[in-house]
Amino acid sequence: MGDLAPGLYERLVTEGLARDLASHGDLAQLRPLDQVEAADVLTAHLAALTRRALRSLRGDDAERLAGQVELVNRLTAVLGEVIPDTSDDLVATSRELLLAVTRSRTPTGEPVFPRRPETPLAASALLVNGHGQPSVGHELRRELASADRVDLLCAFVRWHGVRILEEDLAEFVRRGGRLRVITTTYRGATERRALDRLAELGATIKISYETRTTRLHAKAWLFRRDSGFSTAYVGSSNLSKSALIDGLEWNVRLSALEQPHLLDTFSATFEEYWGDPAFEDYDPGAEADRRRLDQALELESAGPRELPLAIASLDVRPYGYQGEVLAGLACSATSNHASCSA
Repeated sequence: MGDLAPGLYERLVTEGLARDLASHGDLAQLRPLDQVEAADVLTAHLAALTRRALRSLRGDDAERLAGQVELVNRLTAVLGEVIPDTSDDLVATSRELLLAVTRSRTPTGEPVFPRRPETPLAASALLVNGHGQPSVGHELRRELASADRVDLLCAFVRWHGVRILEEDLAEFVRRGGRLRVITTTYRGATERRALDRLAELGATIKISYETRTTRLHAKAWLFRRDSGFSTAYVGSSNLSKSALIDGLEWNVRLSALEQPHLLDTFSATFEEYWGDPAFEDYDPGAEADRRRLDQALELESAGPRELPLAIASLDVRPYGYQGEVLAGLACSATSNHASCSA
């Protein structure tokens, strides 16, 4: 391996690396492998070795594939010495890849399978709306076609952005999909008619009105699939026409198979927001909700301004989480504690 370049590393020390480190003495920083991380570190090491071995096989396409399958089955058999039964994990002689399972058929009896994203479900990717690359909007439509549940965390929800995905969202909800949306009034960029249309399509919506400190600016989608092949998008694209089609946007597509811990973090954080009183339910059928949203968006659009001299008629209302705090204080100030806990 030769002399190691100065810098940070997180490499498992192999026999070869240990020989190279001998000449570095105390200029190499080491620590024992921790049991908590051992499984992940050793798995990555074994995966890299397996990849090298599979790619090193020679021959024509058929011979290479046969050799790769044979090698994987041999490794699987070795692992069977630790795992009780690996016979079901051997690669089948048909050498096929399962792409979909459906319950739908055409009137003539042909099976109907959902459209697939151009990016493989098991792979991560960076989408930049670049030439020769599918746009973010194109991939989101394909993701919706096979998702079972969708969570959207988006700072700015715009009418024309909803229109681009409208038919796909409607079909998603029609076949039983659940859509949850968290957004904000920050900068007044969200449009009420866009949220109203999402609600009409079947979305459940929560809004953060507290923009002075929260300033929610995230843009992220989580496409949950009962098959386990969930995916997520995290990046710069708001739900707007330019962001989805041709804007200079960067979005990372994550796969549950490659980065399960990232999707777990996404899911846990979204659930935390969803249960936070600072994110309040929005019902377009309620006049009070519509009026409050319109007022909040108008105030944000106007930007900072001086307080008026006459404030006697100022309508002061607490945010959701402030209301809970005030209710608790009111209870503690009364002698009837039983009614407070009821």
